[in-house]
Amino acid sequence: MTGWPAVVTALATAVLAGSVLVLMIGLVAALRQMNTLTARLTHLMENLDRDARPTLEAVRRTVDDAGRVAVVVRDEVAAVVGTSKRLRERAERTATALEERFLELETLLDVLQEELEDTVLDVAALLRTTRRGSGLFRAAKRAFLGRR
Repeated sequence: MTGWPAVVTALATAVLAGSVLVLMIGLVAALRQMNTLTARLTHLMENLDRDARPTLEAVRRTVDDAGRVAVVVRDEVAAVVGTSKRLRERAERTATALEERFLELETLLDVLQEELEDTVLDVAALLRTTRRGSGLFRAAKRAFLGRR
């Protein structure tokens, strides 16, 4: 093949080879930038890991401590509720016992009042009888002794 088709084929091959060469150079440049970017990202991740690790550990410890505090608070609240319940039950039993005692005391006071009223009436009757008896005794004394 000689002549112009060979020249055109050679030129087309040269253009294609040049295009491939330019693409390869661009690809190598892009790969270099990608490599640099990867190195930077790796460095950034290492720094984040180094800087964030203590913070994450502190957060984990804080969460663990908060969990323990929550358990203690829950236990204390349960204990306070239990104590309150026992105190309320004791107060209710005491109030019931006091009510029963007051009823017994009221009954006793009623009986004492009745007995006292009966005793007062008996004493009044005795005094009335004694006055009559002393009046008769005085009258008999006057009659026998003649005195006033």
